[in-house]
Amino acid sequence: MFLKCCIFLTAFSLLTGIYASDTPLKQLHIVFRHGERAPTETYKNDPHINFTWSGGWGQLTNRGKFEMYTLGLKLKEQYSGFIPDYYFPEDVKMRSSYADRCLMSAEALLAALFPPRDQQIWNENLLWQPIPIHYVPRSQDNLIAMKSACKKYDEELAQVLKSEKIQDIIAANSDLLHYLTEHAGQKFDSIGSVELLYNTLEIELLHNLTLPAWTRNVSLEDMKILAARSLEIYTETDFMKKMKGGMFLKEVISSLERTDKSPFLYLYAAHDLTLVNILRALGYKSMLKPGFGASLVFEMRNNSEVTMVYRDDFKSDPEQIALENCRPPCLFDNFKTVLEPFIPSDWEAECTQ
Repeated sequence: MFLKCCIFLTAFSLLTGIYASDTPLKQLHIVFRHGERAPTETYKNDPHINFTWSGGWGQLTNRGKFEMYTLGLKLKEQYSGFIPDYYFPEDVKMRSSYADRCLMSAEALLAALFPPRDQQIWNENLLWQPIPIHYVPRSQDNLIAMKSACKKYDEELAQVLKSEKIQDIIAANSDLLHYLTEHAGQKFDSIGSVELLYNTLEIELLHNLTLPAWTRNVSLEDMKILAARSLEIYTETDFMKKMKGGMFLKEVISSLERTDKSPFLYLYAAHDLTLVNILRALGYKSMLKPGFGASLVFEMRNNSEVTMVYRDDFKSDPEQIALENCRPPCLFDNFKTVLEPFIPSDWEAECTQ
């Protein structure tokens, strides 16, 4: 992936092979992007506009199901000795975005983590067991989908979109936007519109669908850069970081303060934008477009040390990362102090101030 080389070069440091704690774990938080999905939408001149996607538009594909099951197996191996062989509801909490693709990804990952054993086997022909997945409607979710209405955030986002910085990017790519408008059959006048088109073309390529001839004159790599920039616009300012990724970090910190109580394994089925919002609130500055099955893990250890591990997609090797101002060993109190400016004290009140 073309962005991989620049990950975490500014606010984070890669620690693989440099530092690794062998102190036992006390709690895990794992937030992951869903597996491969069908396009959520298409463009007017798409030659595959009538293509039949198994499951439907925006839904998890069969390959996506396999990816999430594979990620579950990898996590089970990575944290063997901590993730138990038996599922007990008091030990595990699975939360998800409202989206079907996230709910289904959660189910596939849980199937890999907790196949029934011994007395938990209820059907000898199906080594699977139902595990509850918690979610709230999109309009009420400020934790995972991060789509709850926030007046002050929306006003700041509108100002960012009109800012000179973003307008300069649009101006610098005016030829591309004009070309896409001419050939795709609809207007392209923003970075976000390029992201949506790139996502559709990327998935069609993954399914061996032939792209129209006009796409040969377009650099998909350049479009991917714009798509990544589109994702980070939602956390362009410190306040925006606080109101998006900061709410998730507040939830993690609150749970890490209760390591003597269950549950000890927290799972979150989310979106690429969820991960970008969280990473940006952690201080990440370089562009990133997480792949299918990308994941970020927060580890709490017995010595009150917090470590973080990132995968760029379901097949990538995990890479340990660190906050710029909390070098390993990063103790929990220091972790909280560094992130305090990006943690909302009263999310709803701060949305209206």
